[in-house]
Amino acid sequence: MAHTSAPAATTTAITHITHMAQHRQHPPARLWLVRHALPVPPALAEHQATTQAAPAHGAGLPGLAPRVASAHCYGHTNWPADPALTHQAATALAHALAHELAHAPARGLAGIHPHPAWRLRCSTLQRCELLALNLKGLMPNLTLEFDARLTELNFGAWEGLPWDRVPRAELDAWAAHFGTHRMGGHGETAHELVQRVAHAAHEAAHADPPDALWVTHAGVIRAVHWLAQRGWPRNPPPPQAQDWPTWAPAFGGWCTVSLPIR
Repeated sequence: MAHTSAPAATTTAITHITHMAQHRQHPPARLWLVRHALPVPPALAEHQATTQAAPAHGAGLPGLAPRVASAHCYGHTNWPADPALTHQAATALAHALAHELAHAPARGLAGIHPHPAWRLRCSTLQRCELLALNLKGLMPNLTLEFDARLTELNFGAWEGLPWDRVPRAELDAWAAHFGTHRMGGHGETAHELVQRVAHAAHEAAHADPPDALWVTHAGVIRAVHWLAQRGWPRNPPPPQAQDWPTWAPAFGGWCTVSLPIR
């Protein structure tokens, strides 16, 4: 029996229809980016633990913890997060994820993932760990993994310092060479940050169906947005200061972006 090949135009049309069907069956995966709750400097945490009339949140002194946190460089510094605010954030996120799973058929996920299982990847720093553990307590079927690639930028000798104590000349050097300046002499560069985040995101696009869920930090979230704006390069170049995103979710908040195409 003779075999004939389809004309080129027919083959192209079949390929196009196949790709369309695959797109309908596999909607773009998303990356949920969750920022840890308000960090609590250790001195304020001790104050809260020893004060009889401590408020429900805010590290024991109303309004002081946010000011202290924003005034300090604490990238890799392992400050804890406010427990009450962490639980509030986990509860709100659990409701959002439950709503997402309830509407999975509308996203075309039902036939592929009849019982969607979320893999929760988390920074190894305790302010993220507490939120991840709270969330897993509310959603026990989550698979929790800790991933050092999701930690905040390492600022080297600047870690734990008030920003006004970081030498001005070093800040100017960072501004002049944003992507390649090594923070605090022995910390990371912004280029190293986007490289490790890119690697984690491409891995998640293949390993974390239907969507990926990260509990992480503002610097990592900004790196994700920078990468997404550039089409998710696998080997990103050093970022430039003028292109670096400034927005990130508030403490305990989250956002979503489309993951690299699988």
